[in-house]
Amino acid sequence: MRHLRLKHLFIGLLFGSQLASAAPVYLNEAFDFNAYIMENMTGTQSDVEGTLAVGGDLNLQHYGIGLELPENGQQNTLTVGGNVTMRDARIYNGDAVAGGTIDIDSSVGLYGVNATNNTHSFYNDSSFDFTSINQDLLTTSSLWGALSDNATTTVTGNGTDVWSISFDGNSDFNVFSIDASTLSAANKSIYLNVDTDSYNIINVTGTDVSLFNTGFYGADGSKIADNQPGVYRHDGTYANNVLFNFVDATSLTLNAIGFKGSILAPLADTVFYDGHIDGNFIVKSLTSPVGTLTGQINNYQFGNFTVSEPGGALFFVILMAFGLRQYLLKSKAF
Repeated sequence: MRHLRLKHLFIGLLFGSQLASAAPVYLNEAFDFNAYIMENMTGTQSDVEGTLAVGGDLNLQHYGIGLELPENGQQNTLTVGGNVTMRDARIYNGDAVAGGTIDIDSSVGLYGVNATNNTHSFYNDSSFDFTSINQDLLTTSSLWGALSDNATTTVTGNGTDVWSISFDGNSDFNVFSIDASTLSAANKSIYLNVDTDSYNIINVTGTDVSLFNTGFYGADGSKIADNQPGVYRHDGTYANNVLFNFVDATSLTLNAIGFKGSILAPLADTVFYDGHIDGNFIVKSLTSPVGTLTGQINNYQFGNFTVSEPGGALFFVILMAFGLRQYLLKSKAF
């Protein structure tokens, strides 16, 4: 089981059982979703390949959800806390639920005959606890942001323009940091010079972030390829290894970019269009400008790779101290 609640981390720390097979990073239920929008979302002419959760209201036009999910999945494909308005939409391989009103018509269909959860209906269910999970995300982002760097961030340029940013780490668990203005530079390359079986958190400081015209490259210097529907789909190397933690960002804009890695930006009102991301996409809210295509969210997941037992045990112990700290901080609130 990859995702563990904090009480399980606490028990594991006390008794030291099955460290090698346990998850090395505490990830709450939001990371079970391909896209998790804490508040409201508006999207058009795009799709989320995996599961989607929206804590507030959802408005979709010409949109698909769940096409790359397995038919035997145990999760709802779409989970909404507020009201839903959808037209010309497709929901694949699972059920759809909402806590508020459901405004759909015959242009909205649920597909995947053999899907485990699929009743081919969109029904009311307000049992999902967005409030607690959202608060937990804020805590997690803050605590990850407080971790000390143990890896190197190298910026090259001419003093005015940024040409490249290289994140270089050789540990099982690497922590990097960079400021928002540097990361927001246009026409640059990002190099992920890390092991393909390592966990990597890149903490970004600063309130305003804009990412566009940026290419992503692996440790061998080659560009990380984008998926080509019906022709090629990459295996998640690097995309599943890296998470960008936007600790302070209240405004996040992404366009003309194929983002490799997950995004955690729990404070950020996000504008995403004419691009895609391969990874978890967790933000406060999501919109796109009128007349543009909302950014596509491809079904990749932070931590979804195989870790050797010795390494896994080593940095699981390191991060369980982090999980215990979070558990104790929460306990003081009661």
